[in-house]
Amino acid sequence: MGNFGLDIPWTLIEPEDPSGSDMVDVAGVKRKWLDVAYASRSPSQVLDIYLPEEGEGPFPTYVFIHGGAFIAGDKQDVQFLLAADGINRGYAVVSVEYRKGFESKAPNALYDVKAAIRFLKAHAAEYRLDPGRFALGGDSAGAYYAVFAAATAAVPAFDGPDPLWPSVSGAVKAVVAQCGCYDLLGFAPTPEEEAKAPKEFVPGTIPANLMSVYLGANPHLFPDIAALLNPIAHITKDFPPTLVQVGKNDAVVPCAESERLAAVIAERCGKERVSFEEFDGWNHCALNHIVTPDWFMKANLERVFGFLDRVL
Repeated sequence: MGNFGLDIPWTLIEPEDPSGSDMVDVAGVKRKWLDVAYASRSPSQVLDIYLPEEGEGPFPTYVFIHGGAFIAGDKQDVQFLLAADGINRGYAVVSVEYRKGFESKAPNALYDVKAAIRFLKAHAAEYRLDPGRFALGGDSAGAYYAVFAAATAAVPAFDGPDPLWPSVSGAVKAVVAQCGCYDLLGFAPTPEEEAKAPKEFVPGTIPANLMSVYLGANPHLFPDIAALLNPIAHITKDFPPTLVQVGKNDAVVPCAESERLAAVIAERCGKERVSFEEFDGWNHCALNHIVTPDWFMKANLERVFGFLDRVL
C-alpha cells in the first residue's frame, strides 16, 4: 500500500500485475454499500455508496463516473480519489460502474449512468441521500458521461429502451468535468488510417481504433451519429452550474476540449454558470498510476468541494 505522497488520508492498493490499476482502499469507510445493482442487464451495472462517518442525513450526494478511454477503468480505482474525500466533508459519495466498449457499444453506457442516477433518487430514503442535492462528476471519459447525462436529463430518447424508474427525474444540481473529451470525431482516425493500425488490444494502452470499439464502427463513416453523441450539442440554457478543470499539459486529451465545453456553457447559460480552471504543468487524470498528483491533492479537492458547497 501507499499514497504516492498525497496529503489526503487515503491509501492505494498496488496490484501485483504492473499493468493493473491501483485501487483505493475503502476498508476504513464504516458506512457503505458495495456492488449495489441499479439494473440487471449486465454485471457491470453496479455502484458503491459511501456515507460520512457521522450524521443521519439526508446527505448531499456526489455521483462520480470514472474514466478509462471508454473501454477500461473501475469504480474503485485510483480515479475514485477525485471524489472519495467528499465522505470526510459531509457528502454521500457514489461511484458508478457501467458497461464499457468491449462489452457494449454506445450509447449503452450513457443509459447506465442515467439509470444509476434515477435508481439513487428512487432509493434516496433507503440510502440517506438528499435527492434535491445531487451533483454529477467524472474525469476523462467519465466527464463525457457526466456532461452528457446532465445535458439529457429531461430527454427520454437518451434513457434507452424500457428505462427503469422513468418517472424519476435524472436532473442534477451541479456538474464537475475534469480533463474530459467531448468530440468523438476528434479522437477517431480516418478509416484509411485505422486500417493500417494494429487491431490487437494491448492492456494499459489506448487502441488506435478506440472510437470504433466504443461506437461499433468508425465515426467518420457515420458523422451524423457521432455528432448526436457529442454531449456539448445537447447543452441548453438550463444546464446546471459546472466546474471544468483541465491540465495545460494533458498528453491524452487536448485541453481545447475543456476550453470549448466551458465556452459553450458560458455562451448558452451565462458566464456565471461555469467555473473554468486550467493548470500549468498538469497532465491527464490517470488511470493506472497517478501522472499528475496535483489532481488528487488536498488543494484541488478544496476547489472541487468548495464549488459543490456553493452550488448545492
